[in-house]
Amino acid sequence: MERVWEELKKIEAQAQQIKVDAQEKAKIMTQQAKQDAEKLVNDSKRYANEEAEKRYSQAIDEANNARDAQLKINIDTAEKLRNQAQKNMDRAVDSAFKIVLEE
Repeated sequence: MERVWEELKKIEAQAQQIKVDAQEKAKIMTQQAKQDAEKLVNDSKRYANEEAEKRYSQAIDEANNARDAQLKINIDTAEKLRNQAQKNMDRAVDSAFKIVLEE
């Protein structure tokens, strides 16, 4: 009977050790999961910031390209209007001379 009792004590001690080991492993796993989650959050924030900077830079480039294209159109239009005004000015001067000379 005493041998059985000793065996039960050994089994109980082993069970207790298994329980302690399992708790320690669970604690380590929980800490590791927390660290992994924090790393994922930090990586996500970094990637989000990088993506935001990339999109911002692209938007600035697109806006600059659109502005440059519009500026070229405006310069061309201004030049055409200037040439047209110059032609009209030449005609107006000719007409003024004719009117003055005919009087």
